[in-house]
Amino acid sequence: MIKKSLLSLGLILGFVSGIHAQDEFDALKASQTQLKGTARYMGMGGAFTALGGDASAITLNPAGLGVYRSSEITATLNMMNNSTSSTWNGVSNSDNNIFAHFNNLSIVATIPGTDQYSSALSFTFDRLKSFNRNGVISGANQFSSLTDNIAYRTGGIPESALQSSSDPYNNTSIPWISVLGYEGYLINPSSSGTNQWTSLLGSTENVRPSYSFSERGYIDQYSIGYAGNISNIVYLGASIGWQSLNYSLISYYGESFGSAENFNLKNEIYTTGSGFDVKLGVIVRPTDFLRLGFAYHTPMFYNMTDNYYASLYSAVKTASGTFNGTVATPNEGGYSKYKVQTPSYYTFGLAAILGKKGILSFDYQYQDFSTMKLKNQDGDSQAFQFENDGVKANMKSVSSFKVGGEFRATDNIALRLGYNYISPATKPDAYRVLANNSVRTDSEYFLDVNTQNFTAGIGFRYNNWNFDLAYVLSNQKQDFYAYDDANLAPARLNTHNSNVAFTVGFRY
Repeated sequence: MIKKSLLSLGLILGFVSGIHAQDEFDALKASQTQLKGTARYMGMGGAFTALGGDASAITLNPAGLGVYRSSEITATLNMMNNSTSSTWNGVSNSDNNIFAHFNNLSIVATIPGTDQYSSALSFTFDRLKSFNRNGVISGANQFSSLTDNIAYRTGGIPESALQSSSDPYNNTSIPWISVLGYEGYLINPSSSGTNQWTSLLGSTENVRPSYSFSERGYIDQYSIGYAGNISNIVYLGASIGWQSLNYSLISYYGESFGSAENFNLKNEIYTTGSGFDVKLGVIVRPTDFLRLGFAYHTPMFYNMTDNYYASLYSAVKTASGTFNGTVATPNEGGYSKYKVQTPSYYTFGLAAILGKKGILSFDYQYQDFSTMKLKNQDGDSQAFQFENDGVKANMKSVSSFKVGGEFRATDNIALRLGYNYISPATKPDAYRVLANNSVRTDSEYFLDVNTQNFTAGIGFRYNNWNFDLAYVLSNQKQDFYAYDDANLAPARLNTHNSNVAFTVGFRY
């Protein structure tokens, strides 16, 4: 059964504040990042809060810039093999793709000083996240159907309002999924009450569901940093970052039933955004073998633009015969502009310097995703009261644990290992409810289970050059729901990203 109380609230607030197409799951997508960066950073699992001296460590803790003793230029190329596997009601599927991109480009310029104080400037480019992923999910026969969900959401809307002569796509009181469902003959007027609707399926009919998706895009960051070194004991740093987000999703959800009857709903979402944040950090070296680090990242303040398109193909029996065709939302699609405020970010680090032979480092990171906010273009979060209530109800704080080590086998060769564990950002009982006048027709959502990264690397130094290679295996577990229904069993999706990163650096 659909969770009616929140759905009814969405209907009321939707009428008050106008059409909104964004929700907490979209804000989460823009707020989460991945283990990306230089090969040395990745090879040690990103546990660099208390270390510094690496281009990607600057992005994590800008105080790490103060550790530099010479200027440096670095570039990192990343090859990623993305593989997804799914199991839904005992049915398994898989898909995979290979992608390439730059993880990092950076310039560090040291500024000569005195024995008591020196400093450095940096300009860095970092790819914080790659959205690239394909997946196929299909399940065995079930009684729950998306048509039931559409019928429930259409309750209270008269048939005359859904007819093309009423221009329903421009009626801000009607969800677009209801219009598609009506035009595709997936729902019928109910005989039990005025303006009530039922699925075209009988109460004893079951369906065989399937879902496939293709995600593309990235989150890139460009930042300028400055850090000072006070007597090689205290390092203080700050940076200003500008982020660019580009995301697209093309998905297909279908059901087959009866005698060769079926439908397939195609959704297209295109999102672009840009924002800025500020990072502050400190590293303290109380003894020669111990480093302590802390960094704070302000929320990222994004300006976002979304475009939505949908089409529905259905081949079904109707009261007057059969319907076999495609209906679609207007060519211009749904369009909206809004703001997203991501959560603040805190990271604490402890590192042991084991003479000239090695390093052992541990990081703890904290973000409270229930503090994310959606706002209108004027920065008013009250305009998104329903969606922000969903953020608080469905999201939670995340703890990330990183451990990394480096062993210097020779003066020129270093071996590295690392591990990460990231707790889920979504509550186990979280669910998506689109506002009852939403232009969006994609009701599916993913709930986090956990994410783990296993890392290894090797580095080679020759004169002023360094060459580093890293391998990262990222395992992310999620539960997939095609729509909100308490009787719908989730699918388990496992996403495996195998990243190979190669960094070339030159110090001068």
